[in-house]
Amino acid sequence: MKLDESILDQFDLNPNNDREPVNVMKVSELMTFLEESASRIVAKSELFFRSEDVDQRADCLDIVAMRLNDFVQAFIDIVIFIRKSEGSYNGKSNSLRYCITSYDTLIMHQSNLEKQFLGEILLRNEITHDYFNREIHQKKLIALMQNCAGGAAEVYAQLEALCKQRDLTDKYVDKNS
Repeated sequence: MKLDESILDQFDLNPNNDREPVNVMKVSELMTFLEESASRIVAKSELFFRSEDVDQRADCLDIVAMRLNDFVQAFIDIVIFIRKSEGSYNGKSNSLRYCITSYDTLIMHQSNLEKQFLGEILLRNEITHDYFNREIHQKKLIALMQNCAGGAAEVYAQLEALCKQRDLTDKYVDKNS
């Protein structure tokens, strides 16, 4: 017996994937992601200290830790992109420490809050890679949330202004290059 192919087509047995993973993003999109991450870090840090609900506080910690990781990844990508665009990227390092140092050379006028936040974001590496000392890292995260979470918004604002000043917002960041 021969089966009519049009019947099989109705079942959509081979659905098309909507999106392929990509490693290319417009600078403006990357900056929006950085801004969203910074906003969530600030908002959830504030909520953490206002709340008395243990579950809500735990959720805030989890969200800030996740968004700190997102912020750091986007921060690294944008700083390296800026370095590449000006021809000063060494092509070797893509570490967070390198990017913080690069940021210091790119942005001359930083607030104390901004500097403090940048000094504390190395905590992201510890949170991500060292679960043995989770309690210590959690205390450090709470200190970051209390003392300098607003620095995330300032770092975003500085990078956004720099990208606009250098006319980079319509350029594309390519993770593969």
